[in-house]
Amino acid sequence: MNAASLSTHALSADSDYPRLKNYLITNTGLAYYIDKDDQLAGHVAKRMAHLGRPNCTSYLDHLLADELDGSELDRLIAILTIGETFFFRHHEAFDALRDVVLPDLIRRNAGIRKLRIWSAGCSIGAEPYSLAIQLHRDLAHLLAGWEVSIIATDINRDYLARARAGQYEEWAFRSVPAEIKATCFSRSGNSWTINPQYKERISFQYHNLVKDPCPSLRNHLEAFDLILCRNVTIYFSQETVRNLVQELYFNLTEGGWLLVGHSEPNVDIYRSFRAVTLHGAVLYQKTADLTPTPPWTPPAIPAIGPAPFNHSRQPDIPPTRVPVFALKASQVREPKISNPSAPTPELASIQAIADQGDLEKAAQLCERLLEREKLNPIAHFYYALILEQMGRRRDTQEALRRAIYLDRNFVIAHYYLGLIHQRLRQPKDAFRCFRNVVGLLSGLRADQLVPAADEFTVSELRQLTQMHMDALPKS
Repeated sequence: MNAASLSTHALSADSDYPRLKNYLITNTGLAYYIDKDDQLAGHVAKRMAHLGRPNCTSYLDHLLADELDGSELDRLIAILTIGETFFFRHHEAFDALRDVVLPDLIRRNAGIRKLRIWSAGCSIGAEPYSLAIQLHRDLAHLLAGWEVSIIATDINRDYLARARAGQYEEWAFRSVPAEIKATCFSRSGNSWTINPQYKERISFQYHNLVKDPCPSLRNHLEAFDLILCRNVTIYFSQETVRNLVQELYFNLTEGGWLLVGHSEPNVDIYRSFRAVTLHGAVLYQKTADLTPTPPWTPPAIPAIGPAPFNHSRQPDIPPTRVPVFALKASQVREPKISNPSAPTPELASIQAIADQGDLEKAAQLCERLLEREKLNPIAHFYYALILEQMGRRRDTQEALRRAIYLDRNFVIAHYYLGLIHQRLRQPKDAFRCFRNVVGLLSGLRADQLVPAADEFTVSELRQLTQMHMDALPKS
């Protein structure tokens, strides 16, 4: 067999092919090719022909001799894997990051003002750059003065070089609005180069998820708040994936988040995490509290600052929680279900303070307001949501009960109280609250907006409530 006449059949029949195949799978984790000899041999034959290597032994010797810089293995990996990617791929995932995950992490880390993110298997860089754009455009008002770092790694050094260059063809923007492309990139002939400000927080480095140590203090691969590892494990064996997922778990801080690919959820492998469904995407959160609660949403953060980059439709079922100040003090709608007292102008300033993250001050101002307006259910409701953000769930319960006492038909207060009971392991009380919600919504028009719940409709709130009732223990 000579290099010019290599064929897939001849290569797979080579006596040293099994050794070459084992070397490739062991060093890359690409177990996808274990039972796909025709595909693997076809890819390998192209590289062997290019190098003029006549047989598997010769090519394996070349790979072993090249281990120090790994350039040949990189070129082969580029053929064996799908390097094609694009910006804001699977917009549902980026919606979830923008609306819930990143605000949750910002709240958790407010004391240290640091955020560490790992894009594992970053390919040519579209994913970490998408994240940098999102942080800069949508959350900069919350991250002023913060130390934010994104470490992007890949097994392919050629991909990393392209990522560092930040230059992309038109096809990489097929999910991106023209306005984003025009403001975040500069045109250069037939390609687009990402603007420098979106590179500042990102460092690209080589890392083999299968072979290299992790956590790794030397490579700064530890203590992440968010890890994105999407469409990487589809090539790996179940055992390799299981080991990798445990490594990712130990690399996350408590309360940290893991985002995997659209087709990668696996209840058994990710059982160490809490599975969370947001905007149609499945994420995993590291938490000591592992009580199963199907589709769950963590407490939301106030929706503040400029309008976010909206590159998707609204979800069919919205997140479990609405923003803390979903009912704008300056834009009170006429209630359709009940008639709670309207918010006072003072709540607008309380809202602004909460928006800035000073929940202690916002709570104090709410308390002063309630000294004067003890019979205002909306004020009690606002106070409850601030207390919930502060982690004071027992006090939150009491504030919600007062709101409901003042207005028995305050449907969204019943709903929130049910959520708090559910999270405090009080299923009977939670069921009673959710049953009240269903009762208050019965007979109402499906498209009617629910007061104090921003854009929730009766139909959407009814679906969410039923979902939570179904998740409660049956006893």
